[in-house]
Amino acid sequence: MLRSVTIDNKLLNYLVNVINQEFESGRAITRSKLSNAIWDYEKGAIERDEEEEE
Repeated sequence: MLRSVTIDNKLLNYLVNVINQEFESGRAITRSKLSNAIWDYEKGAIERDEEEEE
């Protein structure tokens, strides 16, 4: 299903981190991986990551 997503700076930075992790691991960056990353972000992955860092 296609839908539109507004990409803010936090989402863009999160996606860059996901892509870099995949690239460093030697895995392919797929549409599915990007879609799952956006879904994770929307479910609050950023907030969970920031809480874990503290």
